[in-house]
Amino acid sequence: MGELRTFLLVDGDLAFDLSRNIIFTQGDTEISQSLERVFTTNAGEWFLNAAHGLEYPRIQGKGITDENIQLAIIQAALQDQRVTEVLEINIEHDNVRRRVLINFLCHVNTGAVLTVPFEFKT
Repeated sequence: MGELRTFLLVDGDLAFDLSRNIIFTQGDTEISQSLERVFTTNAGEWFLNAAHGLEYPRIQGKGITDENIQLAIIQAALQDQRVTEVLEINIEHDNVRRRVLINFLCHVNTGAVLTVPFEFKT
């Protein structure tokens, strides 16, 4: 399988250059973007692949532990076969904004170590 190339997303929207051409991404940046899409998609939300995404009921609501969150994130990350090892998952709770901030760190098959930050509502 060759290196994937896809549209670059910035804040969830397609990115364009000054000539209004769509910008593409590939390599480690594409892998990071792919993981960010997995983490910010609720499993079952995408009609073309109901298994794609993070199972939000496992990470939101009362009584959810950091261990629950870590396990759900690991399972979601391993949907991308390029992830070879999960190194660290840092979880920070922002109770004022009712958000959980995640910093996900992993090895991928290119040999790189990638950091993928994201957040979700509690």
